[in-house]
Amino acid sequence: MTFLEENSSVLVVLDSDISSNDVADFVKAVKKPLGNVEQFTIVPTNELETRLSNSSSYDTIISVFKHSCPNSKTFLEDSLKAIKPAGILIIYESFEQKKDAQSLYDKRVSNLKLAGFKVKSPADLDIQLKNLLLCVYKDLNNISEIVAEKPSFEIGSSVTLNFGQASSNVWKLDSAVDEDLIDEDDLLDETDVLKPQASSLRVCSTTGKRKACKDCSCGLAEELSGKVVEDKTVKSSCGNCYLGDAFRCASCPYLGMPAFKPGEKIVLSETQ
Repeated sequence: MTFLEENSSVLVVLDSDISSNDVADFVKAVKKPLGNVEQFTIVPTNELETRLSNSSSYDTIISVFKHSCPNSKTFLEDSLKAIKPAGILIIYESFEQKKDAQSLYDKRVSNLKLAGFKVKSPADLDIQLKNLLLCVYKDLNNISEIVAEKPSFEIGSSVTLNFGQASSNVWKLDSAVDEDLIDEDDLLDETDVLKPQASSLRVCSTTGKRKACKDCSCGLAEELSGKVVEDKTVKSSCGNCYLGDAFRCASCPYLGMPAFKPGEKIVLSETQ
C-alpha cells in the first residue's frame, strides 16, 4: 500500500501533550516522499475542528494520540469527510494503562466500520512509521496501530442503476393473420336473419309450452287453430282466481297473471 507519494496531501494530527521535538524523526519520514512542502500539514487536537473541512482535501490523515483518541466518533466522522476517496487514515493510540485494552481496540475497529471505513492490516504499510514514535511511547509493543481506507467513492454520491428494458409479454398478432379470419356474416343463413312471427311466440300461460293443453282455457288452442277467441269472462270454480297466484290451483288458467277484480277482463301491459 503506497499512501505517501509525491503529489499526496497529508495531514498529521498530534495530541496536545506531544511536543514537536518528540515527533521530529516521524515528521521527517512523512515529508520525505512528498515533493511539495505545502502538501504537508500538522494540526494539534485542540485546533482539529477548525482545520478540518467538509470537503475531501487530504489523501492521508495520520493521528498520533498520547493515550486514546478523545471524541473518537466525531473525529472519525470528520476524518471521513476530509479524506479523498480511497484515502488512508492511520490512528496511533496507547491503551497500556487501561485493563480493557483489547475491548477498546475492538470498539475502535467497530466504530471505524460504522463510520464508513474499511479496516486494513498495518502490515500493508510500506513505511514503518510506528518505530519512529519511540520518543512518544515508552513501549511500542503496547501501541495500537489501526489503518483504515475510505471507499473509492465520495460520501453522498449516487449512481444510476440500469435494469434494462422490461420485455413485454403481451401477445402480438401479425397483420397477415387478419386474412385468415372468418367473416361472421358468412356463418348465418337466410333463415337466421328472418324476424320470427308473433304467432310462433305464443305459449301456454300454465305450462310455458307452445302446445295447448287438452282442456285449454287460456285461449291458446283457439289462437293456434285460427279460431276467433270470444271475449268472455272465465268463471272460476274455486272463486279465488282473482286474488293472485298464492290462492290459485295448480291447473288454474289464470296462473302467472296479476290479481284482478271479479268480472274484470285481464289486460297485460306491453312490458309483461
